[in-house]
Amino acid sequence: FSIFTKMIQALVNGLWRTFDEEELQPGTDSFPTNTGLYETFRTKNFKPILLQPHLNRLFQSAEKINLKIIYSKKEIEKMIKVVIHNFHEKDQRARIIVSKNKVIVYTTALDLDKQIYDGVDTLTISYERNTPEIKTTDYKGCLNAYKKANQNSCFEAILLDRNNCILEGSRSNVFWVISNSLFTREKNVLPGITRKTIIENSPIPIHYGKLKIFDINRVDELFLTNSGSGIIPVRKVDSVIINNGFPGPITFKLLELFNLWSKKSFK
Repeated sequence: FSIFTKMIQALVNGLWRTFDEEELQPGTDSFPTNTGLYETFRTKNFKPILLQPHLNRLFQSAEKINLKIIYSKKEIEKMIKVVIHNFHEKDQRARIIVSKNKVIVYTTALDLDKQIYDGVDTLTISYERNTPEIKTTDYKGCLNAYKKANQNSCFEAILLDRNNCILEGSRSNVFWVISNSLFTREKNVLPGITRKTIIENSPIPIHYGKLKIFDINRVDELFLTNSGSGIIPVRKVDSVIINNGFPGPITFKLLELFNLWSKKSFK
């Protein structure tokens, strides 16, 4: 195999197997199934963050697509602990992939670049997922959008619907601030776990709304959320600079609070 290929140890139905990293990335040609589900979460000091909400979403999604998961939540939790403690680094990005008769659990180093919290650049791409409310392994469109953003030196691709309204990121949810009011899209987006945590705990009231990309220059702050990185301030959308290129006060406040909420979720 090529020197760029990373080999990964994964637990498949409780037994260890070795994979090429591409084979475990939904959306790649090497990934074997489009009819599965997956969850990604991070660990801190070998402890999974917000694991229960991830497992709940996994089982709820499975019900929606009539996929029978062959293990219970408790059994999957045990597999997760084995995988996490088998890995050498304490801060990890762990993943569960579920398909018919199969549960795969694996982990990699979190490799978080702390610079992202100073603000990232993003690129908009017109693309709508088929089942936005479910985190399925049918991920090709999102993966292509993400790769295009990366090729243009951007951290993330922000997806637009057919009316040019912001939906979500290829691997994140989107929040924005206009005149001290905090907004996120209500429907046709993934019910992200970090997004849900903010909606349930934020001391700043959250409004559901739609934001046309042509109105992006009205935005005072914009940030992304995902389970690996938490809250990520955005300084640029396409060529539009947000808040002079700096994270705003509401984003900062939520960043601090999210770190506290995460700690409380430790098992």
